[in-house]
Amino acid sequence: MRHLPRRLTPIALASLLALSACASPTPDAEFDDPGSSASDTTATQHADDAAGADEQADGTEETADAPAAKDPSAYTVRYADSDKTVITLDRAQVEQLTGTDLAAGTDEAEAALAEPGTWSGADTKEHADVIVDAATRESDRIDRVLTQQADGRDVELRLFVKHHQHAHVAHFGEDDDD
Repeated sequence: MRHLPRRLTPIALASLLALSACASPTPDAEFDDPGSSASDTTATQHADDAAGADEQADGTEETADAPAAKDPSAYTVRYADSDKTVITLDRAQVEQLTGTDLAAGTDEAEAALAEPGTWSGADTKEHADVIVDAATRESDRIDRVLTQQADGRDVELRLFVKHHQHAHVAHFGEDDDD
């Protein structure tokens, strides 16, 4: 095992203490969006459900065959700072974001994830070109996760976007831990 040079030890110790002081006592604090809470997400989902119920009461029922309207903000920001953003999408969010139904197949959703218009949400539009490049480059990985979601597995599609002065990159992956 390699050790730190003595001159770097105080810096490393101070960094560790600073990181531990910033930690929140909640188990998922490192993944939660600092500006939102679970109740905000739940309230938004309930408001969306109520709006859908109002439409159905007016006689404009949704049909199962009609594609859903795209919602560019249908994702969960797990972490965001000046250097990186981590976003996750469960099956319902993927379907809302892409306007597709995964039960009918994953090809349309995969293609929609590679379109710049899909990433027009507040947290993603600045990095849409990098995200589209990653979606094109990592289509096999996206297809695997979407197929697992279509099969009913409880996995989320994870999007990691690194954005700082030296690099702008994005990567897709699987997030299956609760």
